[in-house]
Amino acid sequence: MHRNKQNIIIVSLLAIILGFILQSIHMILPWLFGPIFASIIVIKLMKRSIKWPNWLGNIGLLILGVQMGSTFTLDVLHDIKDEWLQIVLMSVFIILLALIISIVFKKIANVSFETALLSAIPGALSQMVVMAEENKKADLLIVTLTQTSRIMFVVILVPIISSIYGSNGSSSRQIDAAPSIFSVLDLTGYITLIVGIIILFLLFYKIKFPVPHLLAPIFVLLTWNLYTEQVFSLDYQLIIIAQVLFGIRIGVQISDLINNLTKKTVFAIAFQNVSLILGAFILVFIFDLFIDDNINDLFLSAAPGGMAQIIVVALETGGDVAMISSYHIFRIFFILLIISPLIKVFLSIRSKKYGN
Repeated sequence: MHRNKQNIIIVSLLAIILGFILQSIHMILPWLFGPIFASIIVIKLMKRSIKWPNWLGNIGLLILGVQMGSTFTLDVLHDIKDEWLQIVLMSVFIILLALIISIVFKKIANVSFETALLSAIPGALSQMVVMAEENKKADLLIVTLTQTSRIMFVVILVPIISSIYGSNGSSSRQIDAAPSIFSVLDLTGYITLIVGIIILFLLFYKIKFPVPHLLAPIFVLLTWNLYTEQVFSLDYQLIIIAQVLFGIRIGVQISDLINNLTKKTVFAIAFQNVSLILGAFILVFIFDLFIDDNINDLFLSAAPGGMAQIIVVALETGGDVAMISSYHIFRIFFILLIISPLIKVFLSIRSKKYGN
Protein backbone atom coordinates (compact mmCIF):
# COMPACT_ATOMS: atom_id res chain seq x y z
CA MET A 1 0.00 0.00 0.00
CA HIS A 2 2.82 2.39 0.94
CA ARG A 3 4.71 1.58 -2.28
CA ASN A 4 1.57 2.23 -4.35
CA LYS A 5 1.18 5.67 -2.73
CA GLN A 6 4.78 6.45 -3.68
CA ASN A 7 4.12 5.34 -7.26
CA ILE A 8 0.95 7.47 -7.41
CA ILE A 9 2.95 10.53 -6.30
CA ILE A 10 5.70 9.77 -8.83
CA VAL A 11 3.31 9.33 -11.77
CA SER A 12 1.35 12.45 -10.78
CA LEU A 13 4.47 14.64 -10.64
CA LEU A 14 5.76 13.20 -13.92
CA ALA A 15 2.34 13.78 -15.53
CA ILE A 16 2.41 17.46 -14.55
CA ILE A 17 6.01 17.89 -15.77
CA LEU A 18 5.27 16.21 -19.11
CA GLY A 19 2.07 18.24 -19.42
CA PHE A 20 4.03 21.50 -19.13
CA ILE A 21 6.68 20.24 -21.59
CA LEU A 22 4.11 19.14 -24.19
CA GLN A 23 2.23 22.42 -23.74
CA SER A 24 5.42 24.41 -24.30
CA ILE A 25 6.04 22.65 -27.64
CA HIS A 26 2.36 23.20 -28.60
CA MET A 27 1.45 19.52 -28.81
CA ILE A 28 -2.26 18.73 -29.09
CA LEU A 29 -3.90 17.68 -25.81
CA PRO A 30 -0.76 18.14 -23.68
CA TRP A 31 -2.66 17.60 -20.42
CA LEU A 32 -4.12 14.32 -21.64
CA PHE A 33 -1.08 12.90 -23.44
CA GLY A 34 1.31 14.00 -20.65
CA PRO A 35 -0.40 11.83 -18.00
CA ILE A 36 -0.76 8.94 -20.47
CA PHE A 37 2.96 9.03 -21.31
CA ALA A 38 3.82 9.39 -17.61
CA SER A 39 1.84 6.26 -16.73
CA ILE A 40 3.46 4.21 -19.47
CA ILE A 41 6.95 5.42 -18.50
CA VAL A 42 6.45 4.59 -14.81
CA ILE A 43 4.92 1.17 -15.49
CA LYS A 44 6.92 -0.01 -18.50
CA LEU A 45 10.30 1.72 -18.14
CA MET A 46 10.58 2.23 -14.39
CA LYS A 47 8.90 -1.16 -13.75
CA ARG A 48 6.60 0.19 -11.05
CA SER A 49 3.07 -1.09 -10.64
CA ILE A 50 0.29 1.47 -10.24
CA LYS A 51 -3.17 0.88 -8.86
CA TRP A 52 -4.74 4.20 -9.73
CA PRO A 53 -7.70 4.79 -7.39
CA ASN A 54 -10.99 4.77 -9.28
CA TRP A 55 -12.26 7.73 -7.28
CA LEU A 56 -9.46 9.94 -8.62
CA GLY A 57 -10.30 9.15 -12.24
CA ASN A 58 -13.99 9.60 -11.43
CA ILE A 59 -13.35 13.08 -10.02
CA GLY A 60 -11.83 13.96 -13.39
CA LEU A 61 -14.95 12.66 -15.14
CA LEU A 62 -17.23 14.62 -12.79
CA ILE A 63 -15.34 17.84 -13.53
CA LEU A 64 -15.67 17.22 -17.28
CA GLY A 65 -19.35 16.42 -16.79
CA VAL A 66 -19.92 19.75 -15.02
CA GLN A 67 -18.19 21.61 -17.86
CA MET A 68 -20.24 19.74 -20.46
CA GLY A 69 -23.48 20.40 -18.60
CA SER A 70 -22.69 24.09 -18.20
CA THR A 71 -22.71 24.51 -22.00
CA PHE A 72 -26.36 23.45 -22.33
CA THR A 73 -28.04 26.86 -22.24
CA LEU A 74 -31.61 27.56 -23.39
CA ASP A 75 -30.35 29.03 -26.69
CA VAL A 76 -28.16 26.00 -27.34
CA LEU A 77 -31.01 23.59 -26.64
CA HIS A 78 -33.21 25.45 -29.15
CA ASP A 79 -30.47 25.02 -31.78
CA ILE A 80 -30.00 21.32 -30.98
CA LYS A 81 -33.77 20.74 -31.15
CA ASP A 82 -33.69 21.67 -34.84
CA GLU A 83 -30.99 19.05 -35.51
CA TRP A 84 -32.77 16.00 -34.06
CA LEU A 85 -33.05 14.22 -37.43
CA GLN A 86 -29.33 14.41 -38.22
CA ILE A 87 -28.50 13.32 -34.66
CA VAL A 88 -30.66 10.21 -35.12
CA LEU A 89 -29.31 9.48 -38.62
CA MET A 90 -25.69 9.93 -37.54
CA SER A 91 -26.13 7.43 -34.68
CA VAL A 92 -27.84 4.88 -36.93
CA PHE A 93 -25.17 5.13 -39.64
CA ILE A 94 -22.32 4.83 -37.11
CA ILE A 95 -23.88 1.64 -35.70
CA LEU A 96 -24.39 0.24 -39.22
CA LEU A 97 -20.76 1.08 -40.07
CA ALA A 98 -19.60 -0.75 -36.93
CA LEU A 99 -21.65 -3.83 -37.87
CA ILE A 100 -20.19 -3.91 -41.39
CA ILE A 101 -16.65 -3.61 -40.03
CA SER A 102 -17.36 -6.41 -37.53
CA ILE A 103 -17.78 -8.84 -40.46
CA VAL A 104 -14.21 -8.19 -41.61
CA PHE A 105 -12.96 -8.19 -38.01
CA LYS A 106 -14.44 -11.68 -37.53
CA LYS A 107 -12.37 -13.04 -40.43
CA ILE A 108 -9.13 -11.27 -39.49
CA ALA A 109 -9.24 -12.18 -35.79
CA ASN A 110 -10.76 -15.62 -36.47
CA VAL A 111 -13.32 -15.17 -33.72
CA SER A 112 -16.96 -16.11 -33.34
CA PHE A 113 -19.78 -14.02 -34.75
CA GLU A 114 -20.85 -13.14 -31.20
CA THR A 115 -17.36 -11.89 -30.31
CA ALA A 116 -17.08 -9.76 -33.45
CA LEU A 117 -20.54 -8.24 -32.95
CA LEU A 118 -20.04 -7.33 -29.29
CA SER A 119 -16.56 -5.95 -30.02
CA ALA A 120 -17.85 -3.62 -32.73
CA ILE A 121 -20.52 -1.45 -31.03
CA PRO A 122 -18.82 1.87 -30.17
CA GLY A 123 -19.31 3.76 -26.92
CA ALA A 124 -20.97 0.88 -25.06
CA LEU A 125 -18.14 -0.88 -23.27
CA SER A 126 -19.98 -1.90 -20.10
CA GLN A 127 -23.09 -3.18 -21.89
CA MET A 128 -21.10 -5.22 -24.44
CA VAL A 129 -18.79 -6.71 -21.78
CA VAL A 130 -21.78 -7.79 -19.67
CA MET A 131 -23.34 -9.47 -22.72
CA ALA A 132 -20.03 -11.17 -23.52
CA GLU A 133 -19.98 -12.55 -19.98
CA GLU A 134 -23.47 -13.98 -20.46
CA ASN A 135 -22.87 -15.46 -23.92
CA LYS A 136 -20.94 -18.75 -24.02
CA LYS A 137 -19.81 -18.22 -27.64
CA ALA A 138 -18.34 -14.76 -27.02
CA ASP A 139 -14.67 -14.36 -26.11
CA LEU A 140 -14.79 -12.03 -23.10
CA LEU A 141 -11.08 -11.16 -23.33
CA ILE A 142 -11.27 -10.13 -27.00
CA VAL A 143 -14.44 -8.08 -26.45
CA THR A 144 -12.91 -6.32 -23.44
CA LEU A 145 -9.59 -5.68 -25.19
CA THR A 146 -11.25 -4.36 -28.34
CA GLN A 147 -13.68 -2.08 -26.54
CA THR A 148 -11.07 -0.80 -24.07
CA SER A 149 -8.29 -0.32 -26.63
CA ARG A 150 -10.63 1.89 -28.67
CA ILE A 151 -9.83 4.54 -26.07
CA MET A 152 -6.19 4.40 -27.17
CA PHE A 153 -7.04 4.81 -30.86
CA VAL A 154 -9.52 7.59 -30.15
CA VAL A 155 -6.98 9.44 -28.01
CA ILE A 156 -4.30 9.16 -30.71
CA LEU A 157 -6.19 9.51 -34.02
CA VAL A 158 -9.18 11.73 -33.26
CA PRO A 159 -7.13 14.73 -32.00
CA ILE A 160 -4.87 14.53 -35.06
CA ILE A 161 -7.82 14.62 -37.48
CA SER A 162 -9.73 17.15 -35.39
CA SER A 163 -6.78 19.53 -35.07
CA ILE A 164 -6.72 19.89 -38.87
CA TYR A 165 -10.24 21.33 -38.91
CA GLY A 166 -10.58 22.74 -35.40
CA SER A 167 -9.11 25.90 -33.93
CA ASN A 168 -6.44 24.20 -31.84
CA GLY A 169 -5.61 25.88 -28.55
CA SER A 170 -8.86 27.80 -28.30
CA SER A 171 -10.18 25.81 -25.36
CA SER A 172 -9.24 28.38 -22.76
CA ARG A 173 -10.91 31.16 -24.81
CA GLN A 174 -14.02 29.04 -25.18
CA ILE A 175 -14.17 28.37 -21.45
CA ASP A 176 -13.54 32.03 -20.63
CA ALA A 177 -16.48 33.07 -22.83
CA ALA A 178 -18.84 32.46 -19.88
CA PRO A 179 -18.19 33.88 -16.40
CA SER A 180 -16.26 31.71 -13.96
CA ILE A 181 -18.20 29.44 -11.61
CA PHE A 182 -16.46 31.20 -8.71
CA SER A 183 -17.92 34.57 -9.70
CA VAL A 184 -21.47 33.30 -10.28
CA LEU A 185 -22.35 30.86 -7.50
CA ASP A 186 -22.81 31.54 -3.80
CA LEU A 187 -22.60 28.89 -1.05
CA THR A 188 -26.24 27.87 -1.57
CA GLY A 189 -25.57 27.35 -5.28
CA TYR A 190 -22.54 25.14 -4.62
CA ILE A 191 -24.46 23.03 -2.11
CA THR A 192 -27.47 22.68 -4.43
CA LEU A 193 -25.35 21.50 -7.36
CA ILE A 194 -23.20 19.13 -5.28
CA VAL A 195 -26.21 17.52 -3.57
CA GLY A 196 -28.07 17.24 -6.89
CA ILE A 197 -25.09 15.58 -8.60
CA ILE A 198 -24.57 13.13 -5.72
CA ILE A 199 -28.26 12.11 -5.64
CA LEU A 200 -28.51 11.64 -9.41
CA PHE A 201 -25.15 9.84 -9.55
CA LEU A 202 -26.23 7.37 -6.84
CA LEU A 203 -29.49 6.77 -8.71
CA PHE A 204 -27.71 6.17 -12.03
CA TYR A 205 -25.13 3.95 -10.31
CA LYS A 206 -27.81 1.87 -8.60
CA ILE A 207 -29.70 1.19 -11.83
CA LYS A 208 -26.35 0.56 -13.61
CA PHE A 209 -26.82 3.44 -16.03
CA PRO A 210 -23.79 3.99 -18.34
CA VAL A 211 -21.15 6.65 -17.54
CA PRO A 212 -22.97 8.07 -14.46
CA HIS A 213 -19.94 10.23 -13.62
CA LEU A 214 -20.55 12.21 -16.81
CA LEU A 215 -24.31 12.06 -17.23
CA ALA A 216 -25.25 12.95 -13.62
CA PRO A 217 -23.50 16.36 -13.65
CA ILE A 218 -24.63 17.01 -17.25
CA PHE A 219 -28.32 16.59 -16.39
CA VAL A 220 -28.03 18.50 -13.09
CA LEU A 221 -26.24 21.43 -14.78
CA LEU A 222 -28.69 21.41 -17.68
CA THR A 223 -31.58 21.68 -15.20
CA TRP A 224 -29.73 24.41 -13.30
CA ASN A 225 -29.16 26.45 -16.47
CA LEU A 226 -32.80 26.24 -17.52
CA TYR A 227 -34.22 26.96 -14.05
CA THR A 228 -31.88 29.73 -12.83
CA GLU A 229 -30.40 31.04 -16.12
CA GLN A 230 -27.14 31.49 -14.14
CA VAL A 231 -24.78 30.36 -16.87
CA PHE A 232 -21.12 29.82 -15.93
CA SER A 233 -18.03 27.91 -17.00
CA LEU A 234 -15.22 26.13 -15.17
CA ASP A 235 -11.80 27.74 -14.99
CA TYR A 236 -9.31 26.16 -17.38
CA GLN A 237 -7.13 25.08 -14.43
CA LEU A 238 -9.94 22.75 -13.32
CA ILE A 239 -10.12 21.25 -16.81
CA ILE A 240 -6.37 20.59 -16.61
CA ILE A 241 -6.81 18.81 -13.27
CA ALA A 242 -9.60 16.70 -14.77
CA GLN A 243 -7.42 15.71 -17.73
CA VAL A 244 -4.51 14.75 -15.47
CA LEU A 245 -6.68 12.59 -13.19
CA PHE A 246 -8.45 10.97 -16.14
CA GLY A 247 -5.34 10.73 -18.34
CA ILE A 248 -3.33 8.76 -15.78
CA ARG A 249 -6.17 6.23 -15.56
CA ILE A 250 -6.17 5.85 -19.36
CA GLY A 251 -2.38 5.39 -19.33
CA VAL A 252 -2.62 2.66 -16.70
CA GLN A 253 -5.33 0.91 -18.74
CA ILE A 254 -3.21 1.08 -21.91
CA SER A 255 -0.17 -0.33 -20.05
CA ASP A 256 -2.26 -3.25 -18.77
CA LEU A 257 -3.70 -3.87 -22.25
CA ILE A 258 -0.28 -4.17 -23.85
CA ASN A 259 0.48 -7.27 -21.77
CA ASN A 260 -2.57 -9.15 -23.11
CA LEU A 261 -2.19 -8.49 -26.83
CA THR A 262 -0.92 -10.95 -29.46
CA LYS A 263 0.24 -9.80 -32.90
CA LYS A 264 -2.91 -11.12 -34.60
CA THR A 265 -5.14 -9.50 -32.01
CA VAL A 266 -3.27 -6.20 -32.31
CA PHE A 267 -3.71 -6.19 -36.09
CA ALA A 268 -7.42 -7.08 -35.91
CA ILE A 269 -8.16 -4.52 -33.20
CA ALA A 270 -6.14 -1.83 -35.02
CA PHE A 271 -8.01 -2.56 -38.27
CA GLN A 272 -11.40 -2.35 -36.58
CA ASN A 273 -10.79 0.84 -34.63
CA VAL A 274 -8.95 2.72 -37.38
CA SER A 275 -11.66 1.71 -39.86
CA LEU A 276 -14.36 2.96 -37.48
CA ILE A 277 -12.66 6.32 -37.00
CA LEU A 278 -11.86 6.84 -40.70
CA GLY A 279 -15.33 5.58 -41.65
CA ALA A 280 -16.87 8.16 -39.32
CA PHE A 281 -14.70 10.81 -40.96
CA ILE A 282 -15.97 9.85 -44.45
CA LEU A 283 -19.54 9.77 -43.16
CA VAL A 284 -19.12 13.30 -41.84
CA PHE A 285 -18.00 14.54 -45.27
CA ILE A 286 -21.17 13.05 -46.76
CA PHE A 287 -23.32 14.74 -44.08
CA ASP A 288 -21.48 17.99 -44.71
CA LEU A 289 -22.84 18.04 -48.28
CA PHE A 290 -26.38 18.39 -46.95
CA ILE A 291 -26.09 20.35 -43.69
CA ASP A 292 -24.32 23.55 -42.68
CA ASP A 293 -22.35 22.57 -39.57
CA ASN A 294 -18.70 22.95 -38.65
CA ILE A 295 -16.90 19.83 -39.92
CA ASN A 296 -14.80 19.51 -36.74
CA ASP A 297 -17.97 19.54 -34.61
CA LEU A 298 -19.59 16.97 -36.88
CA PHE A 299 -16.55 14.68 -36.78
CA LEU A 300 -16.29 14.81 -32.99
CA SER A 301 -20.04 14.18 -32.80
CA ALA A 302 -19.68 11.06 -34.96
CA ALA A 303 -16.34 9.76 -33.67
CA PRO A 304 -16.60 6.32 -32.02
CA GLY A 305 -15.28 6.11 -28.51
CA GLY A 306 -15.82 7.26 -24.97
CA MET A 307 -17.64 10.56 -24.56
CA ALA A 308 -15.10 11.85 -22.04
CA GLN A 309 -12.16 11.51 -24.44
CA ILE A 310 -14.11 13.15 -27.26
CA ILE A 311 -15.13 16.09 -25.08
CA VAL A 312 -11.52 16.68 -24.01
CA VAL A 313 -10.61 16.88 -27.71
CA ALA A 314 -13.55 19.25 -28.27
CA LEU A 315 -12.37 21.53 -25.47
CA GLU A 316 -8.84 21.59 -26.87
CA THR A 317 -9.91 22.26 -30.48
CA GLY A 318 -12.60 24.85 -29.80
CA GLY A 319 -15.46 22.47 -30.58
CA ASP A 320 -19.12 23.06 -29.78
CA VAL A 321 -19.24 21.03 -26.54
CA ALA A 322 -23.03 21.14 -26.18
CA MET A 323 -23.66 19.95 -29.74
CA ILE A 324 -21.04 17.19 -29.54
CA SER A 325 -22.29 16.07 -26.13
CA SER A 326 -25.87 15.88 -27.41
CA TYR A 327 -24.86 13.48 -30.20
CA HIS A 328 -22.98 11.20 -27.82
CA ILE A 329 -25.67 11.31 -25.13
CA PHE A 330 -28.27 10.33 -27.73
CA ARG A 331 -26.01 7.50 -28.94
CA ILE A 332 -25.68 6.22 -25.36
CA PHE A 333 -29.48 6.15 -24.95
CA PHE A 334 -29.89 4.67 -28.44
CA ILE A 335 -27.48 1.83 -27.66
CA LEU A 336 -28.79 1.31 -24.13
CA LEU A 337 -32.53 1.33 -24.93
CA ILE A 338 -32.64 -0.04 -28.48
CA ILE A 339 -29.41 -1.63 -29.77
CA SER A 340 -28.41 -3.59 -26.64
CA PRO A 341 -31.85 -5.24 -26.19
CA LEU A 342 -32.00 -6.06 -29.92
CA ILE A 343 -28.53 -7.64 -29.83
CA LYS A 344 -29.45 -9.62 -26.73
CA VAL A 345 -32.62 -10.98 -28.37
CA PHE A 346 -30.79 -11.68 -31.65
CA LEU A 347 -27.97 -13.59 -29.94
CA SER A 348 -30.48 -15.54 -27.86
CA ILE A 349 -32.40 -16.60 -30.98
CA ARG A 350 -29.14 -17.42 -32.76
CA SER A 351 -27.95 -19.51 -29.79
CA LYS A 352 -31.18 -21.54 -29.79
CA LYS A 353 -31.03 -22.01 -33.56
CA TYR A 354 -27.42 -23.18 -33.74
CA GLY A 355 -27.17 -24.75 -30.30
CA ASN A 356 -25.06 -23.67 -27.28
